[in-house]
Amino acid sequence: MKSTIPFRICLFALLIPACLPGVFAIDVDGKAPTITGGPLLQYALDTVFENILHGPNGIGSEIMGIDAEPEKLLRSFADASVFSSSGATQRAFEGYDWFAFTVGAMGGVVLPGSKLNAEAFSNIGDTLKDKGDVTVGANIQVINAQIGVNTSAFLLENLYLGLKFGYFGIGSIDSLTYSSFQIGAVGSYLAIRGVAGNRFSWRGLSVGSGLIYQRTNLSFTYSLDSREEVFTALAPNDSSLTMEPELALDMTINTFTVPLEVNTSFQILFFNFNLGLGVDLAFGKNHTTMDMAGPMAVSGPGIVMTAPGYLTVEGGGDIPPSIVNPKLMMNLGFKFGPVILDIPFTYYFLMGYGLNLGVTLGVVF
Repeated sequence: MKSTIPFRICLFALLIPACLPGVFAIDVDGKAPTITGGPLLQYALDTVFENILHGPNGIGSEIMGIDAEPEKLLRSFADASVFSSSGATQRAFEGYDWFAFTVGAMGGVVLPGSKLNAEAFSNIGDTLKDKGDVTVGANIQVINAQIGVNTSAFLLENLYLGLKFGYFGIGSIDSLTYSSFQIGAVGSYLAIRGVAGNRFSWRGLSVGSGLIYQRTNLSFTYSLDSREEVFTALAPNDSSLTMEPELALDMTINTFTVPLEVNTSFQILFFNFNLGLGVDLAFGKNHTTMDMAGPMAVSGPGIVMTAPGYLTVEGGGDIPPSIVNPKLMMNLGFKFGPVILDIPFTYYFLMGYGLNLGVTLGVVF
């Protein structure tokens, strides 16, 4: 009988979270606006404010299902940063004689399931409220540049080295603010040299790696249900408090990506094709904070708001990206003399659904 006591203690400890579902969910707090009219009128407003926050149909009941630390969401945005780090790639045009310069854009996404579903982004807030967490993330690098040099003449035969840089920023657009910065060094070695022809060329087999640092600052808000309640105690019947609450997420994502790749490509007339396998090793973290925003207004005869109210929540966390990210790489492009146009695509096949897609324009000599 005594031997079962440790087992029962462990079982009880495991059952505690299931019995207390709100322990790991976010909750709302705050302070009502300050108004003129004396302490009794202020008390009536405070009572209404508390009911909007913690009443049966209050804000707290609306968001109580959201995890205080939505690990899947935070990791997905960190992974998307890693997936978008290969903008202005030159992997499909190895074998050039002197140097290459490319500019381009790249976007990375992580989605649940096994198919592309754009609605997953527009429904992030609803899914969080229903399930507490969600596997979805995105990152876009609009302006990337890379310069590559063939070091055969001064360092090592068939070794190509490159520097990458990227920056993009937008102000507040439809409850979204976004900025990104990228810098990195990459290299590849042409292990098997290709064969050149007039109509068909094989560029050989190359192996590559590098180190890419990327920083993303992302903030977005999700609108909750509007609230309006009338003062009922010691206040005029037409006095009311209205709120337009929003759940705000503020992300600072720092990732370090080490790509390990094997690529081969060939050209038929003006068409260029690339196929590769690899893995992205990723480090860093997504530091996210949650907050509550939204205007409040108090209306009524002779009522003046002397200090605004506010709402607060506690949530967020520090979540790293997935360390190992196997990938399949494909490129479809065109080459007209030294000018190249390329569409790179990568599928990350151990994710729920991870991919990147971009466009690259450049010159090779």
